[in-house]
Amino acid sequence: MKERARRYISQMPAAISGSGGHLATFNVALALVRGFALPENEAYALLAEWNETHTSKPWSEADLRYKLRSASCSSKPLGYLLSSSGPDCRRPSSSSQSGAERKARLRSLWPKLHPLTSTERQVIANLRQLPFESVDLCSKAGFLARAQIDGHRCFTLGEGLFLQARRFDGEPLTTRDGDAIKAKNLPGCEGAFIGQRWLRQDSPILLVEGAIGLLEATAAIVITDSSHWCPLAATSASSRFLRAPDLLKRLRGSRLRIVPDADETGLDAAAAWQAELESVGASVDALTLPAGAKDLGEVIAHAPETLTYLTHLFL
Repeated sequence: MKERARRYISQMPAAISGSGGHLATFNVALALVRGFALPENEAYALLAEWNETHTSKPWSEADLRYKLRSASCSSKPLGYLLSSSGPDCRRPSSSSQSGAERKARLRSLWPKLHPLTSTERQVIANLRQLPFESVDLCSKAGFLARAQIDGHRCFTLGEGLFLQARRFDGEPLTTRDGDAIKAKNLPGCEGAFIGQRWLRQDSPILLVEGAIGLLEATAAIVITDSSHWCPLAATSASSRFLRAPDLLKRLRGSRLRIVPDADETGLDAAAAWQAELESVGASVDALTLPAGAKDLGEVIAHAPETLTYLTHLFL
């Protein structure tokens, strides 16, 4: 199995710094720990080999192990590449169907969701340093709810088949391997972008990274009184519009502004989104964050000092 996995990843795209290198490396990690279901130590040995031959700027051991841990949290079915022999192989339709059925079965086990009380909405606003109105809007639109996850009171954020949980007390949840994570995608999750039910024809769109970004983009709209704009959030930096063809078609000719997270992953994601959107005739630009800010949430937390920047977002 190890030799088979080695041959497989040798054919995968190289990681070029500044041109999607993070995503390319993550995809290799994903293939090893989820696709071939290798133990972390075996997966690391192969990923380290690939790192030496397929990257323009090799990653550190800490970076590689972090990518393996992140990949292990993916909702991809364990062993999804065991019936494949190369990156371009496609699983038989029966396997794809069983994968879809498995996800549906996992979603059927999701806990019951409850509407948020006003007090709970205020707790979220305080925890995330957001205006209450932005949390209230997302709650009333059905993006936010409450559930018991792994024995903890959590608020959930999602749309359609995607659902992410965070604890009300701000403490981490844990993966099946016992690793601490601040946000947990429930098993069986599917979906690359949330906020779609708010999209309106001819309205400009603020596109951000991360499910929690839907709250942050909504907050920016509220703070600047820019209600003619619509927020849209990628569920992760690896989200792609090619996974959401109906949405991509819907955005044909639209105007979008991307606010990427201030790291290589975020910038790579923004570049990919811009290319995909421009391929259908959308008008797209990106506005970098103020110096020192890692994401839009940090900008919101420091309003009104950042009001000039926030206002500029919607010009």
